[in-house]
Amino acid sequence: MLAYCELTQFVKTAPRKSEVNPRAVFANYELDLRRIGVYGFDYDYTLAVYTKHLNDLVYELAVTRLVEEFKYPKSIKYIPSDLYFATRGLHYDVKNSVLLKVDAFNQIQKGSVYKGKRRLTLAETRSIYPNMAVKDNQDHFPLLLDLFSLPWAGLLATVVQYFVDHQITFDPVSLYNDIASCVERVHTSGDLYKHVTSDLERYIHRNEELKEYLDMLVENNRELFVITNSPFYFMNVGMKYMLGDDWLKYFKYVIVSSKKPSFFSAHAPFREYNPKTDEVSYQKVTNLVPYQVYSGGNMMEFLHKADLHGKGVLYFGDHIYSDLAEPILKLGWHTAAIVPELAREIRMQNTEEYRQAILLSENLTCLIQKYQRFAVYDKACAELINSWVEERRELREQAKSMFNPRFGSMFRTFHSMSYFYWRLSRLADIYTSRLPNMLVYGTEHTFFPRRNALPHEMPLTVPESLDDTYLHEKF
Repeated sequence: MLAYCELTQFVKTAPRKSEVNPRAVFANYELDLRRIGVYGFDYDYTLAVYTKHLNDLVYELAVTRLVEEFKYPKSIKYIPSDLYFATRGLHYDVKNSVLLKVDAFNQIQKGSVYKGKRRLTLAETRSIYPNMAVKDNQDHFPLLLDLFSLPWAGLLATVVQYFVDHQITFDPVSLYNDIASCVERVHTSGDLYKHVTSDLERYIHRNEELKEYLDMLVENNRELFVITNSPFYFMNVGMKYMLGDDWLKYFKYVIVSSKKPSFFSAHAPFREYNPKTDEVSYQKVTNLVPYQVYSGGNMMEFLHKADLHGKGVLYFGDHIYSDLAEPILKLGWHTAAIVPELAREIRMQNTEEYRQAILLSENLTCLIQKYQRFAVYDKACAELINSWVEERRELREQAKSMFNPRFGSMFRTFHSMSYFYWRLSRLADIYTSRLPNMLVYGTEHTFFPRRNALPHEMPLTVPESLDDTYLHEKF
């Protein structure tokens, strides 16, 4: 017992390592920017960064449509939205109306399985998922990946809970399809665009230093392009708000209404777009004219007509599949993920409360692993180890709740990377919380991934004096 008390005191007084910079850029693969001649960008949540009010707007518009067009109970509309109920990157079991968090090995995280807004017990979870795992590539397990997932997940949980509370029988598949349709039509109807453009200050951040970053790229002779699913009039208003009326000067090619991800695999033709008349030309596009705007199109034609072969392309986007999967897997481009939640999670990791919870939990794990064999021979030892197991469980729950009380961190489960981060680590060379974070690195920097120890390897650490010192001085 004395050893444990000493351990607790050591954890509380251990020297603190340097904090992780929330605005740093992190590497999954080695990336040499000197080899990058062309920079491509998505618009939504990449060039444009939205405020939390946008999620409220999406929820409000979707639930209104659900009630007025799909004739769901009117009282659902007046239930307060809880857009922090879920996190991005969760799976949704359509057949069972269950939100759940899955790790990189398709294992379900215990305590992060919800039907409506009620957490299922471990016994209930095992009755649905006997192996505590889900299979890959199942249509009835969609992954809520994009940044509109929070209102989507919140609405699913609210409606399911309402039906359960009021003992209303419902078809889970139909309910999911109805809500999916409502969320999708918030965008396709143009309602979202109208609200955002009418109150830019409420819905769009200025994205400070974006202009300086684009200026730096252009001054260093890098070519820039945009491929976005948004219509031009919506993007134009936001870009003027952030960069000024002459924002088009930065981008050699602007592709709007691209219909990603089909843009990367389909064969839709390009159509020339006239920003002054808001019309597309009916004439065939035989070549792409620099600093002109085009609508639709497809990737193979873009590669050929924009002459991108051999120039080294780095494409930035927020959606793992729609933005990053095809470019890195089929085209061999380098990719960069913009993950706005990253900065908030890093700030939480930097707190003393989180640090102590993790250190103590990890040291308890070592003690349990080392001494558990003696529990078979000694009752007092067994009781002590059981108390360690319970304290470890409480510490892990405490650390999890610091990010989200129900689902924890977007990037990890208790002991492994989350499914979301596993996909991110495969499909993005680098990732960061916002695009202007790239400014400090210039165009000559090489990003190196961290060498993590495998379970059978001895962990080696970088000397603290070398740990991120340069970035801390710069930011």
